[in-house]
Amino acid sequence: MTSKYWPKSFEEMAEDPTPVSLINRPLSPPNVVSLPKERPLHQILVENLNSTRALLTRLESGVTVPRDQQREIVRLLYVATRHQLKALAAVLELDGLE
Repeated sequence: MTSKYWPKSFEEMAEDPTPVSLINRPLSPPNVVSLPKERPLHQILVENLNSTRALLTRLESGVTVPRDQQREIVRLLYVATRHQLKALAAVLELDGLE
């Protein structure tokens, strides 16, 4: 006969000096979602710099659009991506950025 695991009740947890762990912690209700921890700004900026570089490289290797009117939109994206790349690189060089 196998025994099932039952999480401790609140009263049992309050009496028990053992710290709460993932094993003995009760499950959260389905409508409760844990929020992600905030990532450091530097990490986000570096990630975006890498993504922007990849986008710029892809745009520079050539993009085909079905209609000539769409070329202007792609050109605007290219120019904006170049400006964003410069801005991200400049921000990452700032001292004391947190």
